[in-house]
Amino acid sequence: MVITGNNRADTVTLEATLTSRSDSVALVIDLARRLAEEFDAVPLPMVGRAVRSATEAATLFGEDVSTSLDTIERIAREDLIALHDAAQDGLLAG
Repeated sequence: MVITGNNRADTVTLEATLTSRSDSVALVIDLARRLAEEFDAVPLPMVGRAVRSATEAATLFGEDVSTSLDTIERIAREDLIALHDAAQDGLLAG
């Protein structure tokens, strides 16, 4: 990323964007960790993919990750329930 000029407003906007992204990433990582602990029968990479997929689905509608965390959790949880059931039936190779 290249920042040109000496405009303080640009710097403040950039800092706010980076902070916002960091907060959003931390929230998603925390959600993934909690879901991985809850769905311990599901392989960890599948938990990560479920959370990533749910995050991408929520952001398709232009919503901020931090404000749509409940939606992200609901979508990921639905996927993980199906994966958990498949793992219990021996259909997933871990």
